[in-house]
Amino acid sequence: MKLKICWNNKLSNLLFIIFSSVLIAQDGEILEITKHVGYTLDAQENLHYKVFNDIPNFESAQFFEISPQKIEARISFVEYTNIKTSRRSFSLKEFSDMQFRLKNNPKITDAIRESFRKNLTYLRTKSVLQNISVGQYLSVKHRNGVWVRGTLLNFSKDRLLIQTPFSIKQIPITKMERITYREKIISMPEWKLTIYGLAALLGLGAMETWNRQTSPNWGYKWHNRFIGGIFGLVAGAEVYDTSMILLTKKTHFGLTPEELDKLNR
Repeated sequence: MKLKICWNNKLSNLLFIIFSSVLIAQDGEILEITKHVGYTLDAQENLHYKVFNDIPNFESAQFFEISPQKIEARISFVEYTNIKTSRRSFSLKEFSDMQFRLKNNPKITDAIRESFRKNLTYLRTKSVLQNISVGQYLSVKHRNGVWVRGTLLNFSKDRLLIQTPFSIKQIPITKMERITYREKIISMPEWKLTIYGLAALLGLGAMETWNRQTSPNWGYKWHNRFIGGIFGLVAGAEVYDTSMILLTKKTHFGLTPEELDKLNR
């Protein structure tokens, strides 16, 4: 009985070793692309060296030696903030030719990396959305082509909560194509006195016109003028805030390759 148990254990261990070896062989050894690139090709390097131009929203790639003559690239890309993977086979010659081309290209610099940031917004979607201040007015293009406009109430669990004029909308990242908002509202305090003064004068002028049409007594005339001036100042505050919002440059953020192409034209 002991001999049978011992034999069963040995057989199980042998099968485990065989299956593990098969899995390791299938996974392959990761290859260094070049000395200056290393073992992982990132998004900026891919744009600079033009390795996978046909992969939308490229995130990174690594190369594995499956056999002496077969190399497999495992490519990660972003689809609505979700990381997905595809595989592509290379012959040893194709991989060597790519290495030779990369070695003879100028090395990517920090300045070049920074210049590519505007084309890689899909890599920082969540951080961008998290940094939009609550209360900000924004416009979101839905995947069905409809624009949703309103005030941002919250961003959590990969969803934007937007207050529109009629209801509260929840829009998940996976349903967004483009977001338009203003990162920081500008401020021009030197304009306040002019805007407030003009608004107060307009309020006084409106009530003076009313006084001439209705011919009230002396006390009501000054009461109306006072009310007109107060309403003018209140309206001036609204006009100032609205002017600062309208004069602030909009930020357009594309979440899909198609929208990025439109924004970069």
